[in-house]
Amino acid sequence: MIKGIRKEFNDMKVRFFGTLIVILGLFFILAPFQKFTVSMLEGYMGNPQVEKFLPGSMIERLKEWNFYINTQWYGKNFGQIIPIIGILMAFPLFAREYENGTIAFLLVRRSRKEIYTTKVLMGLMGTVLLVMIGGILPAIFSSIAQKSYEYSVVPKFIIHNIFGALIWYTLSVIFSVLFNDQVKPLLASLGLLALTTTAGLIKSLKFLNTFSYALGMSVFNHNKVDIKYTIGIVILSVLFIFFGYLIFDKKEI
Repeated sequence: MIKGIRKEFNDMKVRFFGTLIVILGLFFILAPFQKFTVSMLEGYMGNPQVEKFLPGSMIERLKEWNFYINTQWYGKNFGQIIPIIGILMAFPLFAREYENGTIAFLLVRRSRKEIYTTKVLMGLMGTVLLVMIGGILPAIFSSIAQKSYEYSVVPKFIIHNIFGALIWYTLSVIFSVLFNDQVKPLLASLGLLALTTTAGLIKSLKFLNTFSYALGMSVFNHNKVDIKYTIGIVILSVLFIFFGYLIFDKKEI
């Protein structure tokens, strides 16, 4: 078991640290430059085309640290990559083993249940850790930079971030089990993400748009976690993990 955990960590460490660098890079491109961003936007005031999408009142609100960091980080930069993080951490889990022909060697030494459990748990731990780091960055930066910040919203955003990534992680696990190369599960996951997001623009199908949840719209609009949607994601994620195991257990190697 210990050897299996070590192997899984080695397999995912490039993806993990690469994604972490992207998250940190995005944050430190955004957070320290509030004044610069606002002053740049103020330069466009008076342009009718710009004011259609960014009225002066919005620019004034961006001068408030809470509004700036929450909208630009949770509601834009970090929020937009939440599903991508889940997909990136899941798509090669099994597909790499099939593609490289190493799955047969694993099955000689370990049971399918142990292989599946170890891979899924390690990938899940990496996903949750990445999302938690990204979710807590505004609080850490605000404290160090002595910014006045409403810290109570951070746990709420983190819950939305974690479960927004979880649904796509578990879906991508299924694709990784199904396909025998690494390209297909990645394309299938991204394609489904695009399809559900587009379908979610239809009012009756808006629940399919997981971006609204991952961005924490309920926190922005009502200052609370969307409990019903969260429970729905937990139930679906458990079903996806179980379904992925059934496929893996019956798959011919």
